[in-house]
Amino acid sequence: MTAKILLIGGTGAGKTSLKLRMSSETAKATKTQVLTYDSTFIDCPGEYLEIPRYYHVLIDASHMVSEIWALQDAKGFRAIYPPCFTKVFNKPVVGIVTKIDLPDADSLKAIALLKHAGIEDPIYLTSAVTGAGYEGLKSRLKSIELK
Repeated sequence: MTAKILLIGGTGAGKTSLKLRMSSETAKATKTQVLTYDSTFIDCPGEYLEIPRYYHVLIDASHMVSEIWALQDAKGFRAIYPPCFTKVFNKPVVGIVTKIDLPDADSLKAIALLKHAGIEDPIYLTSAVTGAGYEGLKSRLKSIELK
């Protein structure tokens, strides 16, 4: 079985936490050092998005999946994604705002940063701690698996 979702986002955006929560794994998230593959996700280090020299790795990995899930930390107030970056992918790109439960989280700013990157609706608001927003993502994943 091939992976269905490529997870991209800056360092600390919550890609691995999202993957673990979606897979109902109880392991603790650790820093991703290289692309990691499982039957559902390709999880990439945040540096692949933060260092333009590695954009080609994300583009190459996108050819192996059905969708790209682009994460933006609700407390991350800097633009990780270049303007219209997600338009480079020939796959649907879904926006996910993470860490909405944290103090000083600014979901509207995070949504604006994702839209600046070229992402259109839907954009999901999530918390790995409370589980908020995960039902919608699980439904979306199930619809991909049925294809």
